[in-house]
Amino acid sequence: MKTIVVLLATFMTLSVAAQQQDSVHVNKKKKRELTQEQIDQKNKNEKKFSKFSKDRFAIDLLGSNWIYNKNSPGMNGLQTKWYSRGINIYFYYDFRIKHSRFSFAPGIGYSCSNIYSRHKLVEDSVGTHFEPLENAGDYKVNKIALQYVDIPLEFRIKTNPDKLDQIWKFAIGFKAGIRVDAHTKTKTKIGGVTKVELERRFPDFNLFRIGPTLRIGYSSFNITAFYSILGVFKKDRGPSANEFNVGISFNGL
Repeated sequence: MKTIVVLLATFMTLSVAAQQQDSVHVNKKKKRELTQEQIDQKNKNEKKFSKFSKDRFAIDLLGSNWIYNKNSPGMNGLQTKWYSRGINIYFYYDFRIKHSRFSFAPGIGYSCSNIYSRHKLVEDSVGTHFEPLENAGDYKVNKIALQYVDIPLEFRIKTNPDKLDQIWKFAIGFKAGIRVDAHTKTKTKIGGVTKVELERRFPDFNLFRIGPTLRIGYSSFNITAFYSILGVFKKDRGPSANEFNVGISFNGL
């Protein structure tokens, strides 16, 4: 009986050793599947693509408008036009987090928001409010143009950071802007003559805007959105309204 037990133990020990040896052999064989030349070429390609996948430059074409109550004080029935629009031109620098799919991208840039309506801004001792344009003339359109220098910050996720295109991108962030210009532009046509009036110096617009941003898309084409948590006008100096933007973003380089 003891002889049988010894033989079985010896057989099992030899079997385990053989399996371990075969496993080591298989693992070594798998490692040899990729040659050094192939590894060097792979590293070279990753280095090449990483130079072009940072999304440094972005141009956003936006539908820009306000969230407000047209019956609130100072609005006087204001109805902004659906074709109100804007543009962002931003430069980012992408800091990748430890060779992962995540990165952090601070930036700087210029943006402009153009709000169209058939109302005009009136400024008096109380503050700024809207009044309807007069009915004389063939048509009248009033544009409010607000221009900012922005500092956007994005936290980014890419499905493959080392590829130039054909990847999905998602970015959530925050931006702060300082207003550098605010003016109105009124266009009228009377008796076949078009007249354009430009007016500046509206101190009741808020000097700053801040709010969350969102960007999601495929390759160099993205959908972007922004909402300002600060009002368009200073508190108690103008109507209550908040800006929002939704548009298409083209980014790359």
